[in-house]
Amino acid sequence: MLLSAFFLSLPGYAKIWRVNNQSNYNNTTLWGQNYGGTTTYPVFKQINQAIAWAGLIAGDTIHVEGSTAIYETATITKKVVIIGPGYFLAENPKVFNTTYDARLGRINFNVGSQDSQLIGMNMIPDGSSPGVYINTDGITIKRCRIERRIFLASGLADVYILQNFFVGNSTTDYNALVQNGSSPVPPNEIIFNNNICENKLIWQRSDSEIWNILECNNNVFAGPANSLNLKFNTGSFRNNILKSNNMTAVINQGTNNNVSHNTSATTDLFSGTPGNLLVPSMASLFVNSGTTDGLYQLQPGVSGNIAGIDGAERGAFGGIAPSNRYTLSGLAAIPVVYDVTTSGVSQPGTGLTVEIKARTIK
Repeated sequence: MLLSAFFLSLPGYAKIWRVNNQSNYNNTTLWGQNYGGTTTYPVFKQINQAIAWAGLIAGDTIHVEGSTAIYETATITKKVVIIGPGYFLAENPKVFNTTYDARLGRINFNVGSQDSQLIGMNMIPDGSSPGVYINTDGITIKRCRIERRIFLASGLADVYILQNFFVGNSTTDYNALVQNGSSPVPPNEIIFNNNICENKLIWQRSDSEIWNILECNNNVFAGPANSLNLKFNTGSFRNNILKSNNMTAVINQGTNNNVSHNTSATTDLFSGTPGNLLVPSMASLFVNSGTTDGLYQLQPGVSGNIAGIDGAERGAFGGIAPSNRYTLSGLAAIPVVYDVTTSGVSQPGTGLTVEIKARTIK
């Protein structure tokens, strides 16, 4: 709340709006006063209420606060940055001062929301046809936990899927990306980098019509073993780790062009490509204890931890620029307050002492 108030007070800056589904906001007499809202800067109950607010304009930011309740389906028709508190908050250290994430079943990015971003949300299988639905250009899905799929409308351009955690399913092998439409024209310029993907990524209309992903670099693919997990064409498939045993991948229809510096557990996968590395026992490559997403970090100094084409670590936590790497719990690149303490006793002449611990995320 303090950070929001500070940024809201700066003239000429995009505004930050708060959403909390425990708010009493009703757009007539109540403005989220129970969470610090006012008639000028309400604390909205749902994301759609913030989108409908006349004072919210293109380029503004919506902070969706953690809660015990699930947020309603959101339909975005303005250019906004939507930021949630992240996920796995009870597991990773120094990530937030509560363990409440912001859970959402479905979000639609429709016309008018071009160049919007979704960051730090927990997309769960709730409601009708759950998932992320992208129906316009320039959308970025970043640092989110995604338990189902991302649906892409026909003929899109510039889709960025970055630093997300795609949750595997023990009964259904979901595809991370799905074309949405009966007569699809595949999107151009999909960037799929630095993700942890426990699902498949088979991007095609049919076995004879395989579609293109512009970049697919620095991911960890941990989909079902003994199965076809990856199938698409791409201009760059580098620094990826294919963790599952006997995983099959068809990249660029088997030519392996633009494929280099990948690590896998399967002997003949990408054999002969530059920088190809075989690690039959992935247990020796990844750390052997940690959190749900932390277990995908590499052990430093082991023989299988060989730098990628850029000289940096392979996998989701790799890459030259720290801001491009996977971030534990999907924290947004903003200051994070992870602890607030006070003695509860006011000292004469000095007031109440409060200690705040925070850090900046890249």
